[in-house]
Formats: sequence, structure tokens, C-alpha cells
Amino acid sequence: MNTEQSLKHTVDLFVASLREDMRSQRLRLPTLPDISVQALFTVNCDDTTIDDVAALVMRDASMAARVVRYANSPVFRGVSPCSTIKSAITRLGLGKTKHLLLALAMKEVFDTGHEGILRRMETLWSHSVEVAMLSMLLALRYPHLDPETALLGGLVHDVGIIPILDRAKDHEAILQHEASLAAIIGAVHAPLGKAILNAWRFAPVLVSVAAEHDRLQRDPGPDAPIDYVDIVQAANIESYRAHANHPLARLNRAEIPALRRLGCTAADPELHWDEDAALLQQVSQLFT
Repeated sequence: MNTEQSLKHTVDLFVASLREDMRSQRLRLPTLPDISVQALFTVNCDDTTIDDVAALVMRDASMAARVVRYANSPVFRGVSPCSTIKSAITRLGLGKTKHLLLALAMKEVFDTGHEGILRRMETLWSHSVEVAMLSMLLALRYPHLDPETALLGGLVHDVGIIPILDRAKDHEAILQHEASLAAIIGAVHAPLGKAILNAWRFAPVLVSVAAEHDRLQRDPGPDAPIDYVDIVQAANIESYRAHANHPLARLNRAEIPALRRLGCTAADPELHWDEDAALLQQVSQLFT
């Protein structure tokens, strides 16, 4: 068996073991940060009050400051600035606050202590933040969509890559061969992402984002409203515009249903998100 055949055999075994562990629920999945678990539990309780959520958020001074900053961003354009965490949550509402807390805590899921995958995890996080920002800006154009849900969807659309990298760190041949690693990610990261978000008990609309964002020919039909998969798929494509060698940068945008549904045409294939560049910059500071 030559080197190329040996690598292919290793990749095939790697993918088969991932799929079998996923099928048998033996795969080690990333866990939500504690504050995210507490936020889900607290906000989902029927008798939860704003004071309950404020008490939770105030346990983390950095998180509290970022929630107040977001409530004062141009997304809401309040008459007067919020100066307390309680007034910020009142402005946002409990549902938006839950999704914002999940988004702000998500960086911890992408952290790793393994030097072999550190650079890739950092790149994955940076890409996820960019897609999240673009998703939020696009969602703001559609009153039936929630920008915080779109923000969270953008952050977790590629979450299925995390367990792939975690396992690849023990397979040097795969880790050092970019084409093989990319092929593995392309083959299984979407069903892995679906499994992770189901395990985290995320809303079905977010599970669909992880499961379907790479299905570029997905088309719900002319009468279906714009949904979060459309938004995140378009944001993901847009995020690669500056990467000339990436396949998503070379698409005929007028042929992609999600982009068409968001207004792209052969005559004008742009999403024009940069008209909101100032808002993008302000909200992106929440993740730095």
C-alpha cells in the first residue's frame, strides 16, 4: 500500500468511526458553558422574572457589561441609554436575552488546550463570529426574524467541526493533510452539528441551520418566508468573498436559492450588508 492509499484508508476509517460513534451516541460532544446551561434553564421556566435573569447575568461582570452594551447598540435605538443590567434585560426581553447570553458564552466551546489544533480552532471561531455578525445584519431586514437568533445561528453553524478537530488531534497524518481534513469536515460536520445542537436542546430552527447550511440548492419554495437557514447560508457564502480560492467565492450567486430569496440577481448579485458596516463594527466588539 503506497502513501496515498494508506492516507485514504486512514481517512475512511476515521469517517467510519465518527459515524458509528455518532449513531451509537458514543461520540464525545462539546458541552455548553455553565452560564449557558443556567440561562436556558432559568429563561425557560414559566415563572422566571427579569430579576432572576439579572441575578444570573450579574455573576459574570464581563457578561453583564456586554449585555448592557448590546442593549445600547443601534439595534434597539432606545430613547435613553440603559445603565443597569435589569434595564438592559427589560429592553431586550427574556427571549432575546437568552439567545444573547448563549451567543456571548459560545467562545468557551471553541477553546482548546491542544497546540496541534489551536490555530484551526481560532480560525473556526473567527469565521463563526463573522458569519454571526453578517447573519444578524441580514435578519434585521426581516421583521419576522429575531436578530439574536440569527446571531446565535451564525456562531453555531459550523459547531460540528469541533469534535472532528478534537479527534483529529490524535491522528497526525490527517491533521497534517489539509485536503483530507477538509474532505472529512465536508462529509460529516453538518450531521455532527445537528447532533450537538439537539443534545444542547437548542430550538429546531437552530438545529436546521447546523444541519442544512451547506445544502446550497436548498429551496423552500417561492411562498415560504425567509428563514434562518437562508440567512446563515447567505452570510456564510458572503464571508468567503475575500477568499478568491474558496469554492464559495466562485459561485454564480444568482443560481443559489438562498441568495435569490434575499434579493440577489444576475444584474445585482450583492447583499449590500456593508451599508450597515458601522453597526457591524459596534456589535462585533461584543466578541473581542
